[in-house]
Amino acid sequence: MLVKQDGYAMTRSCGWLAGVVVMLSTLMTDTGAAQLMSTCVADSPERRGEIGCRILESKPLPEGLQEPVFWHIDRFDSPARARAAVGSASIAFETAGAWWLMTIERDTTDHRGGQHVTQVGPLPLPQAARYTMMVQSAVFMPGMYSLPHHHSGVEAVYVLEGEACYETPTRAGKLQKGETLALPGDTPMRAVVTGSARRHVLAVIVHDAAQPATMRMEEGTGPKLVACR
Repeated sequence: MLVKQDGYAMTRSCGWLAGVVVMLSTLMTDTGAAQLMSTCVADSPERRGEIGCRILESKPLPEGLQEPVFWHIDRFDSPARARAAVGSASIAFETAGAWWLMTIERDTTDHRGGQHVTQVGPLPLPQAARYTMMVQSAVFMPGMYSLPHHHSGVEAVYVLEGEACYETPTRAGKLQKGETLALPGDTPMRAVVTGSARRHVLAVIVHDAAQPATMRMEEGTGPKLVACR
């Protein structure tokens, strides 16, 4: 009788473990390795060449900003030249072995002595009295994913390395190195690292200065997102 009870307990345990395996397998199918990305912070391991998301700067933009505006990216060969090019609507920073200047502006023909990389836009601005630009640099490995979230303004991304994918209610936008994407404010989304190599993206959020840049969403509370494959 005791042996039968032990055997029954073992059967139940194996059944429970099998259920866990099935659940994890399903999750891994949807999100690669099913490893959650870390939150973006100023003192991120990314600044030391490790995995993470770094907030490079959050800067108020000049009053009276109106559409059409673009996210303008230039690259510089020295920190002095990049810093000298900074204006009221731009920031300079170092990442991936280079110095960069990112500007929110209408005119994208002036590269301020740098090498033109790309421009994204026109960006759909939210209704707001004032705007702030938050610039981020994020390095994550294949299969990692973010929590569902949305922003109080447009988010634009540029892929420096690897493959990126962004799940939204209408589509999954997959990007390769050198490609860009802009998502309007209040778009529910999830970032997923697809492909087989690490992913490094630069991102800017031009948001309502009176609101946080990012708002997290509880799993299962928002609309269904189209999965990255």
